[in-house]
Amino acid sequence: MKKQFETKDFYLTAFLLASGFKLLGHTKNAGLTTFEFEETSKLTNTIASYYGFIGSVEPITYGNAMRTLKSIIHENTNGIEQYHSPSRKV
Repeated sequence: MKKQFETKDFYLTAFLLASGFKLLGHTKNAGLTTFEFEETSKLTNTIASYYGFIGSVEPITYGNAMRTLKSIIHENTNGIEQYHSPSRKV
């Protein structure tokens, strides 16, 4: 099984999506959404560049990623919800 990276950081998640990483899934629990990505060395380096203030993405792409994530977060706020991409076995 491939290792996964999970984060609750909305802005990091938007940055990763804008950088071209695929969102594997998300879990909602008690009003918090956790986002899941496949953990790779490229992902780790991109996260380091984000927190090191040296990463960059196209502004419109970043804005679109934030709107997509807001849709995911607000699509159903009752109880525990989970989504995983169809290619991933749960």
